[in-house]
Order: sequence, then structure tokens, then C-alpha cells
Amino acid sequence: MKSVCINLGCGSRIHPGWRNLDVNPYVGGVESWKASEGIPAPSQSVDVVYHSHLLEHLQQEEGEDLIQECFRVLKPGGILRIVVPDLERICRDYLSTLKEVEQGTEHAHLNAHWMRLELFDQMTRNVSGGKMLQFLKSNPDNREFLIKRCGKEIIPSLTPNSTKPHSAYLLQTIPLHLKFKQLLKNFLNLSWHKEKLLKALLSDSDYEALKYGRFTQSGELHKHMYDRVSLVELLKKVGFIKCSTQSHLSSFITDWKEFHLDNTESGEPRKPDSLYLEAVKPK
Repeated sequence: MKSVCINLGCGSRIHPGWRNLDVNPYVGGVESWKASEGIPAPSQSVDVVYHSHLLEHLQQEEGEDLIQECFRVLKPGGILRIVVPDLERICRDYLSTLKEVEQGTEHAHLNAHWMRLELFDQMTRNVSGGKMLQFLKSNPDNREFLIKRCGKEIIPSLTPNSTKPHSAYLLQTIPLHLKFKQLLKNFLNLSWHKEKLLKALLSDSDYEALKYGRFTQSGELHKHMYDRVSLVELLKKVGFIKCSTQSHLSSFITDWKEFHLDNTESGEPRKPDSLYLEAVKPK
């Protein structure tokens, strides 16, 4: 019998043999889904649940609810694979760059600046892409460090005058035909007139607060961070066993690297700044 595998918050990284779900589907074969609605699958019906760089976009309590849902839908013996930004590694790399600044290492100041952005900008920005995107677009001299930290997905953002879309690492890009459809839908819904009315009725400060509130609910901000200790504690609290740190290539999942969800076809990690952790639902 074919395994039932679910890819939550998939973005554009999908596999045709999996159920791929995302809050804002912009590629074919992806189902519309919100984490707050639970996982659309019967209890004990799924062999594998996978989500990458999703958990950190949820409040801590919401994240626990999602892990509870993963436990519910998994069959006994089923596997949960979670990928998140690695808080421990971010902190270690930040401290390492500070030491390099003291030693006068080339580009150390830029590297330390980037690590501070990784720590704070993704949680505090109020515009899409934030200061991280601004830094990448400035054609910084520490290009090699940035690619090592974030992977080759950011290269288009590092290329001056590039016509390619910015990396999904910072900003998800919607295809032009879907943008047009959304604009048409907005027009038919009179959203433009609604926006004009809101701006006229609200004070400048209230309207800015409204825009900020919309942004914080857009799904771009990081709302929590995890390291290997805190994530294992969460998994064990929910009831998972055999919690194991993995790499982008290693997994309890059969033929994992052939799905190319965490690795490129050449075997490189898609998001080198990640913590990969798996757990099993008890039989």
C-alpha cells in the first residue's frame, strides 16, 4: 500500500506523490490550508508529516496545537519530520562573528551585522523582506558567508539589477497571472474603495496601526524560535518517541533524499541554517 505523506506549509517546494498544503497556494498541486484549522486528514491515517520553516511562524501555543494535530493524524509508527531555523546555531555563529571582529577578520563586521538581522529582523520587521532584504540588495561584500548561511536560494537577491524574483527565504513570489487574478478579485470586491474609506475615516496613526496589524498576521514574521532541546521537549510533551536530530539527507523516512524537499538534486541543503528533527508516534 502506498504511504500517505503530507507536506505542510509547502510554498513552492512540493512533491507530486505527497499531499502539499499551504496558506497561500501559488503553484499547481497545492491545497489551500491554514494551521489554525487543523490538518485535513482522519486520525491515524497518515504515514509521514513534514513541515519546513513553518513552526517558527506560529505563536508557541499555536505551534504546540500543530504538533498535537500531527500526532493525531499519524498512524502508530508514523514519522514527523520538522525543519526550523536553528536558534542554537544562529547564536553560535553570532558569537563566532564577534570573535572574528576582535581578530580583524575580513568582512567580520558585515557577518556580525547579518547574524543580528537573523536574530531580530525576522521577528520585528514591519515591511515585507525587512532589513534582511535591504542588506542583500545592497550588494554586500560578504556574499560567500551569506550563501553559506542561507543557501543558494538567496543568490538572485545578491545579484545587482537581477530580474529574477527574490528568494523565498525572505519573500514568497506569486506568479504574475495569479497576481492579476488577485487584483481583479480585489477590484470586484471593491477592496480599493474600502481601503480609501478606511483611510478617510481613521487617523494617520490608526491607519498605520491597521496596516501593521495586517502585516503581523500575514504569516511572514517569526513568532517563536527553537533549538534541539526545546523542540525535543515539545515533541515528548505531545507523546512522540525516538526524537532524533537528522541532516538534510538523513531520515527515518524511506528514500528521503529522493523527494528533494530538504536537498537539491546535487545533494546540497536547501536551507543550511536549519535544525532537522524527527520523531515517531508510538505503536
